[in-house]
Amino acid sequence: MSKIDAYNFIKQYSRFYLDSPQDSISEEDFNNAGIPKNINRTNPDVEEHITKKIKEGIFDAQSFAWKAGKADWKEGHFDYVKPLPDIWINGNGSPIKLTKDSEAFTGEGFNKYVCDNQIEVKEYNFASEKDRRKLYLTIKDKYSLFNYGTVYIINQMFFLSKGAVPIYDRFAHVAVKALRMDKSPLEVFVPDAPLKNDHPKGKERVNKEYFLAVNNLEEYIWLLSEVFPDEIHKNGDTMFISRELDQALWVYGHAIKKWPFEESK
Repeated sequence: MSKIDAYNFIKQYSRFYLDSPQDSISEEDFNNAGIPKNINRTNPDVEEHITKKIKEGIFDAQSFAWKAGKADWKEGHFDYVKPLPDIWINGNGSPIKLTKDSEAFTGEGFNKYVCDNQIEVKEYNFASEKDRRKLYLTIKDKYSLFNYGTVYIINQMFFLSKGAVPIYDRFAHVAVKALRMDKSPLEVFVPDAPLKNDHPKGKERVNKEYFLAVNNLEEYIWLLSEVFPDEIHKNGDTMFISRELDQALWVYGHAIKKWPFEESK
């Protein structure tokens, strides 16, 4: 498979990511692209606000809420989707707690936890798999919160690294795997992210620092490099891939129609 024409791919799919009044998308457009009309689209102001946090390397309660699909924009400022910030839950609706038997965090409580447990990343080389694994382990051990799983650890890596470690999403993984295999997203399978403490199955643990979640991330990074080699740190950008490409991949991962390779060549 030849590399994908990123420009046309982004042009085709990224517009479905943002729920923008300035870019009204018709039912026919959704149908032609094979995109379900009920996908959870993002407010453009939320995206702009979060992108600033990514570029500044800021991880906080808002960064978490965005990944959990609990971010909104009201009266000119960032807002939370209920029950946040009163009850702190992840994207599956499970409460984030200090321990299994403790009360769920509030937004204020979660922010305080983050402030009290800062992680310094200046010494990490994010281009190194070894350092990415090390950062995953650091966050996993320091943020040993109940229901704070794999995707939220990687989300934290994403923000702290200013996007040098790509954010992980199963739909984006489905999309790039489908492109690499020359299949439609419906024809490939990517399981839910492994639990943060999952190890390879076998008679004995292969390595106490080897976690399936890291391998999942590394596979996604490899696929991105194979399919979009010219988009990796494009123009010297810190971010591994652009927000626009990430948006397009997330949308395409929901598609029921195959990207028309013939038109993209």
